[in-house]
Amino acid sequence: MDGSSRRSLAVARARLDELTALPPPGTTTPRPAANLARLADDLDGVVDLLDRELVVRRALTDPGVPGSARSELAARLFGSKISPTALEIVQVAVTGRWARPLDLQQALAELAVEVLLAQAQRNNVLDDVEDELFRFGRLLNRTPELSLALSAPAAPVSAKQALVARLLDGKAHPVTVRLVQRAVTERYHGDLERRLEQLTTIAAARRNRLVAVVLSAVPLAGDQIYRLRTAISRYFGRDVQLQVDVDPAVLGGVVVRVGDEVVDGSVLRRLTDARRRLLR
Repeated sequence: MDGSSRRSLAVARARLDELTALPPPGTTTPRPAANLARLADDLDGVVDLLDRELVVRRALTDPGVPGSARSELAARLFGSKISPTALEIVQVAVTGRWARPLDLQQALAELAVEVLLAQAQRNNVLDDVEDELFRFGRLLNRTPELSLALSAPAAPVSAKQALVARLLDGKAHPVTVRLVQRAVTERYHGDLERRLEQLTTIAAARRNRLVAVVLSAVPLAGDQIYRLRTAISRYFGRDVQLQVDVDPAVLGGVVVRVGDEVVDGSVLRRLTDARRRLLR
């Protein structure tokens, strides 16, 4: 992906992180946890449709059509078929600028991976999933005939997925099985071993993320969340997952808490500091 596609993916990923994060304790606007298994299924379904329908892929990425119109098209195509959370992610994605129609498909596939890894993290098995992905990749490296069977373009996808299920039955978490099954269907990634290495790297990156709780006076748009996440990641020197909550008491700006450290840029903080200076 080039710069515009990477930025569009980052904006969609930031929105995905916000929608799938568990609400921090004591939030003022509690929300139910997203159904991650359903969300991954829905995103995978959209990816499969885009893989089959080049016309749809082009229509949803046409730079000559306003983003709002592409978002409306996505709602008409998928609104009755996928969950509201999945639809919102797809709509955020299609409003971005994509260098190639295929980039949108690949981006949604990457977001589906992120959802499955979030599910593993929520279930406290992310370390296991990372290790299982690595070990399956090593198995392919040691057994070229298995790698060939799972990579053969002429082999039916259903047969490949069934083989993965048999190999990992009782030996890996369901999330790992699902990730490997998706990997064997993704023709655009090429080498299967390399794709498994990528998945292992993505899992490791998620495991090492900092979690930042963000309080804002008003809801933040996807692009605002992306810029905020970029700034906080740069500040701490690590990738950051945002948990965003609306708190009218903030009175403008945002308050960010990472562990015991608080970065307060709100109007309330500035007013409080000014009052303290006046009283000195």
